[in-house]
Amino acid sequence: MQLILKRLAAKIKEADVNQKSHDETHIDDVVNPDLSNTHDAHHKATLQIQANDIPTILDNFGGLVKVLSLDCFDTLLWRKTATPEDVFAMLADNPIARRLGIAPHQRVSAAERAYQAKPLENGSGEIDISDIYRRFTSLSGEERELLAEAEIRTEMDVCFAFSPFVKLIRLAHTRGIKVIIVSDTYLREHELKRLLARHLPADVMEAISKIYCSVDYGTSKSHALFQIVAKECGVPAAQLLHIGDNDVADVQAPQKFGVRALHFLPFDHEVADLLRLQDAASSLIVLDQAAPEAVILPRYSPFRPVFAAANLAPYAPETMIGYMSFGPVLYAYARFLMDEVEALRQQGKRVKVFFLLRDAYLLSVACEAYAGKPVGKLVRLRKFLAVAASFKTRADVDHYIGGIYPEVVDDFDATAKQLLLPPEVTELLIQIAHKSADPRTAFHQVLRDDDVLELIFKNSHALRVRLMRYISKEMDLEEGDTIILADIAYYGKTQEYLIRTFKEDLNVDILGRYLVASDEPYRPANGKSLITTPHWEYDLFEQCCILKEGMVVDYDLDGDPVLGEIKLSERQYEKVSKVQKECLRFINDATSFFTESGVTHDYPILQRAAHAALFRHAYMPNEAELEFFEGFQNDKFMGPDRTKTLYDPDSGWKNVRCLPSPYRLGSYETRCLGLDFVFSRLLQRRFQLDLRPEDMNVRFSPLKVLVESIDEPKVFSLRASHLHDGYFSIMLPHVSGARLKLLLGEHYEWLQLESIKLSSNGTSVYKDVLSSLDLEEINRDGEIYRCLSLASAATIRPVDLRQLKAAHYYHVIFRPLVSRVSDQPVRPGAHQGAAICARDNRL
Repeated sequence: MQLILKRLAAKIKEADVNQKSHDETHIDDVVNPDLSNTHDAHHKATLQIQANDIPTILDNFGGLVKVLSLDCFDTLLWRKTATPEDVFAMLADNPIARRLGIAPHQRVSAAERAYQAKPLENGSGEIDISDIYRRFTSLSGEERELLAEAEIRTEMDVCFAFSPFVKLIRLAHTRGIKVIIVSDTYLREHELKRLLARHLPADVMEAISKIYCSVDYGTSKSHALFQIVAKECGVPAAQLLHIGDNDVADVQAPQKFGVRALHFLPFDHEVADLLRLQDAASSLIVLDQAAPEAVILPRYSPFRPVFAAANLAPYAPETMIGYMSFGPVLYAYARFLMDEVEALRQQGKRVKVFFLLRDAYLLSVACEAYAGKPVGKLVRLRKFLAVAASFKTRADVDHYIGGIYPEVVDDFDATAKQLLLPPEVTELLIQIAHKSADPRTAFHQVLRDDDVLELIFKNSHALRVRLMRYISKEMDLEEGDTIILADIAYYGKTQEYLIRTFKEDLNVDILGRYLVASDEPYRPANGKSLITTPHWEYDLFEQCCILKEGMVVDYDLDGDPVLGEIKLSERQYEKVSKVQKECLRFINDATSFFTESGVTHDYPILQRAAHAALFRHAYMPNEAELEFFEGFQNDKFMGPDRTKTLYDPDSGWKNVRCLPSPYRLGSYETRCLGLDFVFSRLLQRRFQLDLRPEDMNVRFSPLKVLVESIDEPKVFSLRASHLHDGYFSIMLPHVSGARLKLLLGEHYEWLQLESIKLSSNGTSVYKDVLSSLDLEEINRDGEIYRCLSLASAATIRPVDLRQLKAAHYYHVIFRPLVSRVSDQPVRPGAHQGAAICARDNRL
């Protein structure tokens, strides 16, 4: 026992001496002496390099470098996935892995076990691929070999050579510089050589004289591998230059042995952060897919080398948005559209592509940049006019009414405009509808009166004639043509109504090829899209695709389009122009890079990467994007001036104080609240969770209400539900002729009243009554109310609603600031009095 303790104490003392010696070693002693003299300043300045530095690296060192050493993965060879672990998700889809039930996490776990066991087996920390699959103890030896081979083949499919380093190898070879590869890997030399040979040109492969794999030498780059490399190369260590992406393994480790080393940084932190969020979005797109194939999908990142090779600094917002987000989406759409056109032509179809202005403008120029030639023609066709020109029979009107989106079905004025009814007729129809207990049914019924239908048919026919003249002049159609309508889209209504109205007259096939489409069953059967999703959250992307001009509002008698005025601000168009330029720069760069490097991507990889980029933009924008898009508007259909603000952070903060869940907020407004709100919203929506306002939290605030009616007055003790940021909400029913007295002094000394709105079922606001409250024993300063005593109260005066049939409620929003000292916190589930509606806190 004493001998053991003595030996262990000696080892501790030895370790302390070694540590002290290491701490006293100056950095200049680690770096080769040559580098601390005339080349010292230059060396430190170029210790970190990026892709645009690669072509001049050898020139910077003059003739001092005799051996060029390159790291393999993430330096010479890159993967199309976001991380190495994503390769295992691809492996899990291999037929062999599927048959054996191999999941990605099992492959990761097996490697961890292998690394843990290896030092106990032979003192080495290096494992090979067979060591990993030996951990699958339930499999036979043959099955393990099959899996190992499947993994190598998967790596071969997913890897590609980073062309700047391919060029560097060629340059080094022409200068007589020896080229080697040094890699920390569980692949043995013959396996890594096989992988490299798959992706490197023959002359580049021949230029590589030796491949050093850590597993073959039983030591890593961070330990002694560079010592072995330097010795075998037969040149002084200072004449060997190593380049890799890991600061410790590829820079600090070789420098210990006097080897020159450069740290390759593929991306600045701005790009790295955006890619990190996009990688997260790749995992989350299952929440935005119509029918996800699996919960765990490989996270593809095919455009990383383009970003690395580009000059993106100083990272203006339009660069992050256009080059790094929308550019990849448009590149993938261009590939999708060109593949579709080629497939149709292979079937003998005479294909003509038409991009629908205004929204598809950027799609058109993006496809032209991708293809290197014009792909189709820009045409001024709009959903509103396609629908309006379709009314020939009562069945056509019924088809339109039956398909009105639920969120706008009660906008009677918009419905009448779509049916081309004049304002004076519309006003009378709406008055008739509102005299009914069921205004919607009544309105739709009067639309089907014979004289109203006759007016609809007359106006629709006139528009149809003008639209047909436009189509004849601009689209140059021939019988038997196959028309592709290219658009951002979503439901494909323009295509649907053009088919209903003109297909037989024109005798052409009308197809739709969209960037984003709904998965609803009523979508056009002959439409396809790059991305299919149950939800539309891409208005800001759509606004960045438009052409600067007013909407087409009609066609004149000659068939020429009549454009409305431009309603969006010049500032917004300036921003859009900058984004569009960056999108096209990306497509040109990506096309050149992939052509030059010989890299091709399967369509599913591009499709998933595009969906991830669009998803990240919509749900996980960064601070610069939020600031860039603040105040952006859409000029379609909404508002008194036909504009709608798409992102207003102040409005978002205000709305979250009124809504019981972030579910109803726009994606950008929800992002302002935090990613936890974003994920809650996505989960609620994707899985249609039956969650009610009271389920979202168990925090309440008390409120006593006195109802003073012609009958006996009654007092109710209620609970208001917490919303956000300390605000609480409660719904109180409107009782005809009654006064509602809020007994605020019972519970509060100070509070903030945000709003009291009289509305129909909490939706359509009839009146804001906050400013007309009768205050008793209350001092008011703006929104702040001070209750001077227990008797302090705010009374809502009676409002006459006899002319309205629907039930109405007072929606009260308030924030307690200082409670009465005698008040106790409201406990979840505590009894608060009678006549409480547990669902929505109504009396």
